[in-house]
Amino acid sequence: ILIASLIVLNTMLGAVYERVREIGIYSSVGLAPIHIAFLFLAEACVYAIVGAVFGYLFGQAVATILVKFNLLAGLTLNYSSMSTVMATIIVMLVVIGSTLYPAIKAGRMAVPDIERKWKLPEPDGDFWQFSLPFTVLSEESLGLNIFMRDYFEAHSDESASDFYTDQITFNRTEGEEDTFSIGMMVWLAPYDLGVSQKVALVTVPIGGEEEDLYRIGLNVTRESGEIASWKRVNRRFLNLVRKQLLIWRTFSHEVRGEFHDRGRQESSSEQEVPVADLTHQPAD
Repeated sequence: ILIASLIVLNTMLGAVYERVREIGIYSSVGLAPIHIAFLFLAEACVYAIVGAVFGYLFGQAVATILVKFNLLAGLTLNYSSMSTVMATIIVMLVVIGSTLYPAIKAGRMAVPDIERKWKLPEPDGDFWQFSLPFTVLSEESLGLNIFMRDYFEAHSDESASDFYTDQITFNRTEGEEDTFSIGMMVWLAPYDLGVSQKVALVTVPIGGEEEDLYRIGLNVTRESGEIASWKRVNRRFLNLVRKQLLIWRTFSHEVRGEFHDRGRQESSSEQEVPVADLTHQPAD
């Protein structure tokens, strides 16, 4: 068992280091380190199950040949023996257990930093500002905002389970570099806590040498509810927003183009409205 464990450990460690580039791709599309680790554990589970099944079938085939040619000298095989089941389970546990360390190594390679998860900044009184860990190309910024606006409008029903939105506005300022803002009132679940806030999702150019990239920020102003409850329930709201941004990245070029075309048609008939700067801070 020890030798088998070391063989599996060496094999999976080799697989991890051979897939350094793939791990980087997983991280770039938004997978958390724990998700990448579970990918390797899932692979080990497949090996364990397939190996156990084929090993059992191979054993049955060998036993059949031995019985057919009368090589067992009168011995009778018990195909449903509990020892067979235990041996199969032990083999599967050895394979999965030997993959734990390589899976952890894969997760650490995805984010080689002390911070293993996104840490929320502290609010400034009733104002909370987030710089989301996403960037978008300039030609996709309009389509992304239309997509996010549709997502928020889908939660304008009071029966929404996660959050409820109202007074949704979409503003675009055209110039050398367009800027975008989606403003709304948001009530966060559980609604009996009475947590409500004004939210502005802003998309502004990064500037400098990265002229074609936009950064995405979220400005939140508390309107009601206890500050402790407000801070706690906002983590779930932020995770939902981040998941939508990840979904946007999975869309094909054609689907993104459809949202961009919708935005162009709408903005052509709207008046330009200044957008709040991402670095705005509340007045004391």
